[in-house]
Amino acid sequence: MGVKPTYGGVSRYGAIAMASSLDQIGPVSRTVLDSALLHQVIGGHDPFDSTSLPDPLADLVAAARVGNVEGMRIGIIKELHGEGYQAGVENRFNESLELLKQAGAEIVEVSCPNFQYALGAYYLIMPSEASSNLAKFDGVRYGLRVLPEDGPMTIERVMGATRAAGFGDEVKRRIILGTYALSAGYYDAYYGSAQKVRTLVQRDFEAAFAQADVLISPTAPTTAFKLGEKLNDPLAMYLNDVATIPANLAGVPGLTLPGGLADEDGLPVGIQLLAPAREDARLYRVGAVLESLLEAQWGAPLLDRAPALVETLVEAKEAK
Repeated sequence: MGVKPTYGGVSRYGAIAMASSLDQIGPVSRTVLDSALLHQVIGGHDPFDSTSLPDPLADLVAAARVGNVEGMRIGIIKELHGEGYQAGVENRFNESLELLKQAGAEIVEVSCPNFQYALGAYYLIMPSEASSNLAKFDGVRYGLRVLPEDGPMTIERVMGATRAAGFGDEVKRRIILGTYALSAGYYDAYYGSAQKVRTLVQRDFEAAFAQADVLISPTAPTTAFKLGEKLNDPLAMYLNDVATIPANLAGVPGLTLPGGLADEDGLPVGIQLLAPAREDARLYRVGAVLESLLEAQWGAPLLDRAPALVETLVEAKEAK
């Protein structure tokens, strides 16, 4: 499972910047409590990071050990489930909702209508900032340096050879897209408009959190696709980020944990929890309870059971 803290909640000092208004550092671990323990260590103010929040860090470990969600309002995001989501993903999501309801939480539905524009906005903001940040890797002062094999040794040709060798196809795609979006005559139409959509997404979150303490959705609309399967279809790859991108744009904290295995392919399904900015402790409280409920249902942690379950599914398919 993994956690994306509130933007500015964990220092990014020392990290290589990709998209400055989106980049974050957070824990990835086997359990919610493990993530809380690590988050407690790495979180807090850092004067070496200009985006670092000055607020004292809440007791995240204590939150992960509360052990109940009774009376909490958990909001289902209308736009982040249902049509377009794999049946097995929906089944595991609905099971998680039922477990939380049985544990005393109130399940409510909230609408975030501008989330439908978040994907397009993200894939303008992120490439634009990546293009700007990666400009320093020019083969002159930072990073790799590749010299042209023949011809004049100009800075432009060194830069071209370095970037051709040092960046993969997807990185090049994003740099080109970002450079175009920031170019004269297009800045307001693309990057500027994307930032306006970002504001609308933030307002949707504000309205949703007025109705619910924590929001919940599947982490992705489908289970994992095969390695390299969608390399020739970037849009299909980007669409799998549809549920996680709104939190990145708004800077609110998010947590994803294993929700079980999909019926169709036996692959893991993720459950995403979102909380208001600076309320990371709520994520750990709800996440730890949901994790405990799911493990009780499975009889063991998913990470321990997954290999055996997948093997059983493979054997069943071969028998057919």
